Amino acid sequence: MNAKAPRSAHRPSLRRQLAWSFAALALAVAVGQAVLVWFTGYYAEEAMIDDIAAEQLQLSIAQYRLDPARAQPNTPDMRLYVTSDGERSALPPYLRGLPQASGSHELHPDTGIEYHVAMAPDGDRWFYLVYDVAEHERRQRNVIAVLAASVAAIALAVLAGGSWLARRLTRDLERLSLAVRGDRTNGESGRLAELAHHAESAELAQALDDQRRRLDAALARERAFSAAASHELRTPLMRAASTLELLRATGLDGRQRARVDQLGASLTEITMLTAGLLRVARGGMQAAGAPLDLGALTDEVVAHLEPEARARSIAVSSKVPPGARAAADRDALWIVLANLLRNAIRHSGGTRVSVDWSDGVLVVSDDGHGFDAARDPDARRQGTGAGEGDGFGLGLSIVERICESAGWQLTIDSAPEQGTRVALAIAQAGRPADQRLA
Repeated sequence: MNAKAPRSAHRPSLRRQLAWSFAALALAVAVGQAVLVWFTGYYAEEAMIDDIAAEQLQLSIAQYRLDPARAQPNTPDMRLYVTSDGERSALPPYLRGLPQASGSHELHPDTGIEYHVAMAPDGDRWFYLVYDVAEHERRQRNVIAVLAASVAAIALAVLAGGSWLARRLTRDLERLSLAVRGDRTNGESGRLAELAHHAESAELAQALDDQRRRLDAALARERAFSAAASHELRTPLMRAASTLELLRATGLDGRQRARVDQLGASLTEITMLTAGLLRVARGGMQAAGAPLDLGALTDEVVAHLEPEARARSIAVSSKVPPGARAAADRDALWIVLANLLRNAIRHSGGTRVSVDWSDGVLVVSDDGHGFDAARDPDARRQGTGAGEGDGFGLGLSIVERICESAGWQLTIDSAPEQGTRVALAIAQAGRPADQRLA
């Protein structure tokens, strides 16, 4: 209703969070498994290389004893070097720095080149078997590529499957939401618990069923009270009105007549409040009603509040042009206008209050203190009694509820020391009912 109501906070999607959580968990497992496979394969490959080099070295040493010319391995990625004890000049530079001790070494003589070297002595000679492991490196790179591709494929599959799974898991919530809104189209019974397929959503549905039963019972009591109040109040109100008419017909002095008029004004307001608020409580308020004379209605409300305004030295005037008409519930509009004028008289702190009508908008303005809505959004709720600071008092809650029921748009503009302007957009007679403030 109020154009300046705060925007609702953005909330994340549970379905999207579930899908991303499934994907993240599956991706973490896939990456962990890929890393484990790679490291396991890497160390197994390294151990196999060392075993191959050591085994070939022993074969070459045995062959060297029989025929040195046939000691070289018959594979292009292995080469045997033999030196005397302490003599290393015949070795390649990358072998000269190795300590003369049995064992295996891993060397990188140049970028992209990796050698595994197996060393062992035999008498006064040292044997060096150099193994170029380029083929093993290519195989390990291929394994890495395959593992990366498998992780990517798993990630894509889990994203698609996670979205489907999230939709399936949250389908209960969607079904309950549609049921609460009254959008059930499959003939389900009124109990929400029957729509739930999971324990957690069934618990939520049961809580909603319990809450709805309590609300239905409360609404039934309110409807019964509204119907009883409407029927029971009609007779005493008519009796009080008749009694006042009889009193006016008797010989009263000026003071007595003023008190009778005051009682009559209060009785008129009670009648309007009873009729209008009971219709709001029953949900029978409509945006458009019978065409009514706004000028006459405004003059009536101004006259009703004139004594209170005069006592506070406030001038109340109506600038509603003659012939202005609107299609609205008369009792409801009377209550709204009376509350807006009374709030301005009691709480604005000004000297003038006026009512105007232009292009479907009824405006109540004053020259009072005003307030800064941006700095204090609750200021309009303040001031519940005469003489208190800025604000509109508790009557505004009544106005807002009636406007919401009738489909009217209420807008409040105010500024410190510049007064307050309250605009009520309603339908004009003969014009579309959906005209509202820009």
